[in-house]
Formats: sequence, structure tokens, C-alpha cells
Amino acid sequence: MPQDTTIYWDGNSPLPPEIDSLTFEQVTASSPGQQEFINDDDNSGTLFIFLSFTVIIVLVALYNNFLTKQPLKNDKDPDLDEGILLPVIQNHLLVYAGNSLKFDDELLEDILIKRFPFYDSLSETDKVKFIKRLRRFIDIKTFIIHDISGFKEMPILISATAIQISFGLDKYLLPNFDTFNIYPKEFLGTHPFVRFLIGNVTGNTINLSWKHFLEGFKYPDDGQNVGMHEIAHALYYQTFVVEKNVDKEFRDTFTDFDSHGNKVYNLEKLDGPGLYSDYAMRDFQEFWAESVEIFFEKPVQMKAVYPGLYATMSDLLNQDPAGSHLSNTT
Repeated sequence: MPQDTTIYWDGNSPLPPEIDSLTFEQVTASSPGQQEFINDDDNSGTLFIFLSFTVIIVLVALYNNFLTKQPLKNDKDPDLDEGILLPVIQNHLLVYAGNSLKFDDELLEDILIKRFPFYDSLSETDKVKFIKRLRRFIDIKTFIIHDISGFKEMPILISATAIQISFGLDKYLLPNFDTFNIYPKEFLGTHPFVRFLIGNVTGNTINLSWKHFLEGFKYPDDGQNVGMHEIAHALYYQTFVVEKNVDKEFRDTFTDFDSHGNKVYNLEKLDGPGLYSDYAMRDFQEFWAESVEIFFEKPVQMKAVYPGLYATMSDLLNQDPAGSHLSNTT
């Protein structure tokens, strides 16, 4: 598992419009240790690279300064609060301890039904299970928003994505990843090289561009969802690298994914059916993460093109999105 995983984005695809979002009424002032994303070390020894890197840092600083002055606004919606602009806390960061976010069931259901189709398709019993898991997940996380305003949808929808992927598993909390960094747009990554990212997993954090996260749900059947992609990486890392709080059935079944997945991976690299993006062909870890995206966003296509892989994914996650959502959960 690489320390820093990029997500493919061509730089030209349309971004989702500003959303009609509920803002937080209160800011939690407590702050955990902050993960640093800009690495100022330059070990190349060449003046050109040093100057280039310096220029990039200056440009990014100016760019991020611009972003912090652009609050996420609300569209007009009579059913939603007008929302308020919140003050900048701790150098343009808004920090929320999950256990301080006291969302009631009505709010959670309103946001999930409006923006999260997976939840709306569940049975009433499974909806109760989903809400219970969602509350527990939010409660043990910290959400750091790199902007001057935050939205209730941020912790709710990001956490709901994690619950969706792990809904058929017994272990779902991903305790190794205690912090989510949420950026309004793409952000800077420097390892293994300098570039802009829309999502990555590093250390104990999951980092996401909010614009691109929303785009993943705006186009729910294109096989590209940055939230699912990063959670898939985190789930693998929790299971096979950290090796704590491991879902044993998931771990044991993953060998079947290795077997079927490698066959599909090699076929796709040899100009196969093209269900996967070029980015997924970088390595098997990216193939795994994109497999999760395709499994949930293009389940019928995956089942038709690669029935063996689909069956393996269904057994692995105990879900069947091409049919009913759940295949063998209690």
C-alpha cells in the first residue's frame, strides 16, 4: 500500500454546481495534531528542480489563499436553512470532533434520502442498522475542513460512503483512520512527486476534495467515485497492513479476489473490454480500489463482462448491487 495514492482526473471534466447545503451552527474549537501535506524537502540537488518546486509552492499558497476566501454557498431551498458563514478557526481550518456532532435521526435521514441512494433502497430494518453504524463511525472520527465554512453533509456523506462499502462486514469502523481532511477542491501532494490530488490515503488520514467527492455522486453510474476509491484503499490497509480490527471473513475471502482480479487485471492491460480506466492499470492496488467503484456504480456491467470477478466481489463484501444490495447479512 503506497503512502500516497492519487486518483485519476483529467482536469477537464465538469464539476458539480454549488449545493444547497446545511451549514454547521457551531464550531468545535478543540484540535488534534494536524497532518502535514506539503513536504519542503528537495533532495534532487539541482537548482532547476529547487526553483520549480519553490514556484509551485508559491502558486499553491496563493491558490489556497484564494480558496479560503471562497465559502461554499447555499442554493435557495425553502426546506433548508439559509446557513451562516463560520469564522476561521486555527489557520483557516475548521476542526470537528465527531463525538461533538449531535445529529438527530431526522437530519441524518433527510440528507441520506436526498443525496445517498444506497440508503433509500434499504429495507426499514437495514436503515436502522445503517444509521446505527453511521453514528458510531462519525463518533470516533475527527473532521478537518480546510475552508472558512463547513457543511453537515461533509461528515455524514463521507462516513456514509464508508458504511456502504462495509455494510456486509462485521468490522466497519476503520479505527486506524481517525481523521478526515476535507478540501474544497484539489489539493497538493508531494510524495512521490509534486502534483494536485483529489483524494489520497496517508498515515492515519483520509483526504478528499469535497467538489470531486460530490461529483462522484452526481454521476453515479460512471464507475468513478473518489470517496469509494479512498475508502477501499483504507479498508485494504486496515486489514493487511495494520492488521488490527480485521474482518476475518473479508481477509480470508480476499485471496479469491487476488485470483480472479489478477486475471482481469492482465486482460485489461492487454486491451481487454475496457471496463477499467487507465489509472487502474498502474498497479493492483489501484485495480482493487477501482473494482470497488465499478462494483457499486456499474454492477450490471461488471457482472456481464466479468461474472467470476463480480461473484468474488459479492462474496467479499457480502453485497449484491446488481440484484439486491445485501447477499448474506444479518
